[in-house]
Amino acid sequence: MTVVAVLTLTGCTAHDDAPATPHRTSTAVTKHTDVSDSIAVLHRTFAASDALPDDSTAGDDTVVLNSQRRVGTVDGTTYWVAVGQEGGACLIASDGPDSAENWTVCGGNAADGSFVGRGSVVISMLDEHGHQTSLVSDGFTDTGSDALHQIAPNVWAS
Repeated sequence: MTVVAVLTLTGCTAHDDAPATPHRTSTAVTKHTDVSDSIAVLHRTFAASDALPDDSTAGDDTVVLNSQRRVGTVDGTTYWVAVGQEGGACLIASDGPDSAENWTVCGGNAADGSFVGRGSVVISMLDEHGHQTSLVSDGFTDTGSDALHQIAPNVWAS
């Protein structure tokens, strides 16, 4: 799996041994549109609650303006899923103003040779404690002793 880390990744490192291999295809991803076919939350109408905080690591050079959808808050971290400027999808996490745990990662775009297919890991991050957080497409499942579990729509963690 090809991993593209974007913007500030303080306290996190890219991890390309995700438990599931993303679907790969030779068909190019149409910029800004095809990712929503595999991540249904991106079809939802933008609401005020989907707005990113002012200190977000996701800029308009990273994600398509107002494409982000808030998917939940777990243990003080709020997560959003967005369409990436290079295609594919982005996972955005925020622990609050100026936190070292705020980050944005993007993957699954035609430029890096990958694709966001149904039931796949789009991008994964490992924090400094070895905890994995992954953006997954609709239909993803995982099994085994190291299986990820869903913490929010399209967000799974170890």
